[in-house]
Amino acid sequence: LCLPRYSFRRLDTRDVEHNVSPGYNFRFAKYYRDLAGNEQRTLIKAYGIRFDIIVFGKAGKFDIIPTMINIGSGLALLGMATVLCDIIVLYCMKKRLYYREKKYKYVEDYEQGLASEL
Repeated sequence: LCLPRYSFRRLDTRDVEHNVSPGYNFRFAKYYRDLAGNEQRTLIKAYGIRFDIIVFGKAGKFDIIPTMINIGSGLALLGMATVLCDIIVLYCMKKRLYYREKKYKYVEDYEQGLASEL
């Protein structure tokens, strides 16, 4: 079940005391270190409204054992459905004798069959 969480914040209210131009015209910096270890800064001057959409989620790692368990249980349910349908058709329906004749083939007694072949 996916239940997204949303949160909103203004980018121009980080430092209220040093805010030169409140509203939709402001600057903010991103600080980072380069490969040599020197501290760097990227200064961004923003105009207008900026929407950052950040999605958080939880993902699982594929594992063969739960997959095989799910496949096996699915096949078992299909087998149970076959048995349930046979019970309904062969014992509960009005034409059960007709379906029983079509499902099962009645053969002669084994010894009588051998004697007739000789």
